[in-house]
Amino acid sequence: MNLDDFLSQAAEHGPCVGVHAGAPSPLVAPAGVEVRTIDGAHTKTLDALFDAFAEAWHFPPWFGRNRDAFNDFMRDFDNLLNTSTGKPPAPGYLTHVTDAHLLLVEQPDLFPWFANTMPFYRDYYRDEASPPAAFGLLLSAPADQLHEVCERWLTVGIQIATVTV
Repeated sequence: MNLDDFLSQAAEHGPCVGVHAGAPSPLVAPAGVEVRTIDGAHTKTLDALFDAFAEAWHFPPWFGRNRDAFNDFMRDFDNLLNTSTGKPPAPGYLTHVTDAHLLLVEQPDLFPWFANTMPFYRDYYRDEASPPAAFGLLLSAPADQLHEVCERWLTVGIQIATVTV
């Protein structure tokens, strides 16, 4: 499926985690969708993951760098971006993680928590945000790591979609 279809399905009840083989060209998102790219090499530990997401999505300085604070700010992209840019809420929010095989690789016991938050955020943006928006996480990895990335997410019960970009 292409990126537009992935985000459309994520805005409903479809998978909110997509995978694709790493591509050399920059990601082109659908019009109006806010996209941030995070290097998976900077997410090997939970603290590093918090820092990477905080930097990419411009969390405020008082972000507590703990799971509860992360959950709060991941569900506040519309307000964070409206405040900083003056733009209306986006129709979608997409985080693109490159080298996704490195996500929490040094703390694998924390991966199930992280993975299982993605549908929680999708459901929030679909059911509670006003106006509703799509939420997605797009994982890219070298072709020889892609199967491992997929298996890791499927093992903890997360539906994934194969996305072409």
